[in-house]
Amino acid sequence: MKKDIKPTLLDFAILGLIQDQPLSGYGIRKVFEETAMGNYSNSPGTIYPAIKRLEKFELAEKVLQKDTAKTRFQITQKGLLRLKEWLIQPIEKKEVEKKTDELLLRFAFMETLVNKEQKIIFLHSFQDLLKTYIQDLQTFYSNESNNMPLHARLAFQHGIESNKTTLKWCKNTISVLT
Repeated sequence: MKKDIKPTLLDFAILGLIQDQPLSGYGIRKVFEETAMGNYSNSPGTIYPAIKRLEKFELAEKVLQKDTAKTRFQITQKGLLRLKEWLIQPIEKKEVEKKTDELLLRFAFMETLVNKEQKIIFLHSFQDLLKTYIQDLQTFYSNESNNMPLHARLAFQHGIESNKTTLKWCKNTISVLT
């Protein structure tokens, strides 16, 4: 029996990409190179070992395309279950504070794997944690802004405004889905 692994963020990104259609290793790499997915990696030195790891632990498998005789990678049932578990896991405060891009990646891959109710729960949790985080940032800014250099204050204001924009996105997305 194969030892189970805890997939990395890169593993989940690859599983999310191949959940709808099989992709070649090159195809996976191109998505990372040509889109915002490059934030997670675009190096063949990390992507190909991640694909091999997913194969080794039976989360993805290589399949031969009959029409082209080329190999592609597709998600397995086990991989689909692990991906879905990741998508619906509760959001933690630290993710809202430091990993908003990962939360948005999770949301992006929910389209066909997660029911509407779970998507709404995810978004409400995201929204509630964002509200608290924004309040914390504003309190800190009120107390400390006089001690900050101008550029630090301006950068901090950008952080607050960025989080407010994400909060607005959550509210709008909830209304679109309901």
